[in-house]
Amino acid sequence: MGAAPSTHEMLADLPAWEAMLERHADTFAALQPGCGLGLVPKDDTERRPGRMLVWTRAEGGGMQAGLRPFTGYKDCGVDILFVAEESGLAAIHRALADRPLGEMKAALRRSELFLFVLKPRDQLIDDGWDDFLETLGLAFLGACR
Repeated sequence: MGAAPSTHEMLADLPAWEAMLERHADTFAALQPGCGLGLVPKDDTERRPGRMLVWTRAEGGGMQAGLRPFTGYKDCGVDILFVAEESGLAAIHRALADRPLGEMKAALRRSELFLFVLKPRDQLIDDGWDDFLETLGLAFLGACR
């Protein structure tokens, strides 16, 4: 049995992240092109630059996974940012093949994953984040518009 992957190895597993995004395409279908979500290990929020996994809605449709430096909350260039404890990131990565969004929801409840909303509520609604956030049990955008 090999050693568990490091947080940066988990983030860099782009084929697995992209396969997950493709399987869950319906969840992201309403997103506008250019919308993005970041996932950064908690330890990387304390060092500069850190490393961040980014899911972005492509111009031609579909979601793409990529890596970029994490230089701070203010200038990270995403709409929504998740900061993950190592245990939470490991659990999500292990669940990529079967239930990653369910594991993200569970990690939020276990306080192993923390949500930072970096855009105004109305912009998130206009950009189509409702379905994804509801999937995670985060219906804070409200049903009434």
